[in-house]
Amino acid sequence: MPGTQDWKRLASETVRTLDPEDVHDVIRVDWRQAERSLLGGRADDIAAEKDPFKRFFRGANAVLFGLLRLMAPARRVLLVAALLFTLMGTFELADQFSVNLSGQLVGVTILFVLLILELVDKVQFKDELLLARSVQGDLIPQVPPEVPGLEIAAFNRSANTVGGDLYDFLRLPDGSLFVVFGDASGHGMAAGLVMAVAHTAVRTQIETDSSPEAVAVAINRILCKTGACRTAGARQFFAGVILTLAQDGRYRMLFAGHPPVLQLSPEGTIARRLGRGAYPFGVKENATFGVEEGVLAPGEALVFHSDGLPEARDAFGHEYGDARVEAILTRTAHPSAAGIVGELTTSLFAFLGRRAIEDDVSIAVIRRKP
Repeated sequence: MPGTQDWKRLASETVRTLDPEDVHDVIRVDWRQAERSLLGGRADDIAAEKDPFKRFFRGANAVLFGLLRLMAPARRVLLVAALLFTLMGTFELADQFSVNLSGQLVGVTILFVLLILELVDKVQFKDELLLARSVQGDLIPQVPPEVPGLEIAAFNRSANTVGGDLYDFLRLPDGSLFVVFGDASGHGMAAGLVMAVAHTAVRTQIETDSSPEAVAVAINRILCKTGACRTAGARQFFAGVILTLAQDGRYRMLFAGHPPVLQLSPEGTIARRLGRGAYPFGVKENATFGVEEGVLAPGEALVFHSDGLPEARDAFGHEYGDARVEAILTRTAHPSAAGIVGELTTSLFAFLGRRAIEDDVSIAVIRRKP
């Protein structure tokens, strides 16, 4: 049983670690995100309502409906009962104070019980997510490998506890570098499962044939077997890039529905935009994927990023955008791989401010040393 010292330690920790900005963010960030989630596609229609009273009523109605939709049936009944008890107590006559207090007290008690139940569910679910994140963390290299003649740097930030972005760098027996970089559709647990399936397909296939074409066929085949290629209902897919980079700088790159890869010159200009339109993996069972070839000259770099980078939005709804990505890349000449990643991430978080990312963001840079 918690004693006086336990409560004192909890209070001390709260005061010591509390950031006033965090309190503001409960309204500025957390509530706005929760509101968007509860309102679904109704937010624009509600905002367009000119009458303040009607706008408030429509917003409250949509939030209540969204909240009930997310709850189990029994808890929906309890929530409605709590609201009714509270309203009954509010509108009782003044001389019936005891009845008034009783109605409100019952309503508050039910709400408190519901809060406890939801928190317990969240803790249990969070424990499972943390376990899944720990397992997933082993799939993404925390430290890029050291490859003679190359600089490799990467960054990954998930929007949820479990993310759907993937990158991996592997040395092949002939000394060349194999790279897979991709993004599963959506985010959260479902995206993480698709990412894990794609990673397994890559690791299994490169043991027999590490060509981009063979690996692409393997990923697509396995994802289709898991049901991603279904013709009805929700579909999960994996948009990715597969690269083999030889020691002399020659590369072969295959795209599957992924944003372009930018090839930077030593002077910091964009020499090539690589990537042609193609289906992501797991959309079409017999899809074909084209391969682009080129040479990475000394001092040049290849820059990969998931769509979560240009599509990130600030508190005003403005997108980070591809133009901003390219402006950062061309701002300084002769940057290191780590320097390029650092410039992009610093710019991104300055743009976001205290707003959390809404989609997974991954960046990888491979630079051939001068």
